[in-house]
Amino acid sequence: MGLPPFLNFFNNIRTHATFVGVMVSLDAAVTLLLSLAWSLEEDKLPDNIKQMTALKEGILVMGIVNSLFALLYWIGYLKRQRWCLTVFIGFMAIAITLQFIGLLGAMLQLNFVSACVMLIVLAINGYVLLVVLQLRKANAEFTMPQQGVYGV
Repeated sequence: MGLPPFLNFFNNIRTHATFVGVMVSLDAAVTLLLSLAWSLEEDKLPDNIKQMTALKEGILVMGIVNSLFALLYWIGYLKRQRWCLTVFIGFMAIAITLQFIGLLGAMLQLNFVSACVMLIVLAINGYVLLVVLQLRKANAEFTMPQQGVYGV
């Protein structure tokens, strides 16, 4: 059973994949910039936020991980390396699972704003996962010219 026509990006997959790559790169850059801003402007933050040093380190680690996976995505996209996209798909599966757990936590705490934000993030990551899966399939069907393999 195939995808509905409105979810099938296969005809213009390179355009969607470029858009996804820009989104992933911007996410990594913003996370790293947030960590840098927290480090540089820590004296201007309120006292209750200054006490959350684990969060500060977590944002830095998350920014580095996002940067590595953005790099992996671009390698898979530009060099048509399926294994890079497979690793990225695994990362997205873990991220979506954790975001779904976060959505359930927000709903249990009756935090409407957090639940809405988590739903938006889940929708965006669902789009990213759908495009990467179709890009991986397109890369599988991409054939390199066979020169001199069985040449006479």
